[in-house]
Amino acid sequence: MGDKRTDEIVFPGTEWNSAAPEDHGLDVEKIKRAADDIFEIETRYGFLLVKDGLILFERYLRDAAATNHIFSVTKGLGATLVGIAQQKGMLRVNDLVSDWLPVHHPDIAEGAEIRHVLNMTASRTPVGSWWQYNSAEILNSIPGILWLASGVTPHQFYTEQLREPLGLDFDWPCNDRGWIQIGSRGPLPVIEATHRDMARVGHLWLNRGMWRGEQIVDPRFIDAALRPPYPDANGAYGYLWWLNSDEGTWRTTGGNSASDSRWFPYAPTNVFLALGARGKVMIVVPDHNVIVVSMGDTPQEQSANYLDKIMRAVFSFLPE
Repeated sequence: MGDKRTDEIVFPGTEWNSAAPEDHGLDVEKIKRAADDIFEIETRYGFLLVKDGLILFERYLRDAAATNHIFSVTKGLGATLVGIAQQKGMLRVNDLVSDWLPVHHPDIAEGAEIRHVLNMTASRTPVGSWWQYNSAEILNSIPGILWLASGVTPHQFYTEQLREPLGLDFDWPCNDRGWIQIGSRGPLPVIEATHRDMARVGHLWLNRGMWRGEQIVDPRFIDAALRPPYPDANGAYGYLWWLNSDEGTWRTTGGNSASDSRWFPYAPTNVFLALGARGKVMIVVPDHNVIVVSMGDTPQEQSANYLDKIMRAVFSFLPE
């Protein structure tokens, strides 16, 4: 947790509360310049800044109610559902995939546990030794496990255990039987959500799974999810969240080795991110109780440049 006590953190109700940046130690002029920088990025739709559970600044090309296809930001939602199931004692991330799904996709290696699927290290033996980004069949085994563990459809589980407690506006597309997909490479439509919806999910994780006095996600799961379990495979990945850890080597979605130091050296090591195709970005900065969401339709080939630009803009207004 950052620079305010937990009992001072605000949780949104039906609507978010807002406050002046100066009342929370931030310079509004620096924030405006950061927003200007972010909107220089091609096809940028919005910039939302939440601190201590309050909206301090937001700017939109359209408006706050506009939705965006979130693509792989969905992965953070998938991790959240698993953490909820663990909190309720329905499963453990150390459970073998084969114990839940005796017949499973052949690309899931022998000995793979649920946590290996969440960490993208389930595809080779020994599990944990090789990181391979996946948005298809391996990842989409998780809804089947949730279905068996909870006894309700994944769509119902999402609705009752995440959407309703957090007050999320978006539905999760499902088929007629209530199956949902976590990886965006599948037969169903991609989730469409607002910047403010995404910030609610970030706020849940920022507060270690607590929401309005209720422990929704197992805090031990949160802690494990936000560290690289196999840093030699990829030091920049936890359980479906991107990390800024300085352990091991961080790799891009293509699996290429990018650096043997942390991703953003000017940012703390406990920063974590949800990233989706074409510029869907959520940055969580625990040291300052800050969540930044910026979505757009920026060409994917610009991803390395736009992400660094957004990160630098954020850290231009945060105190050192």
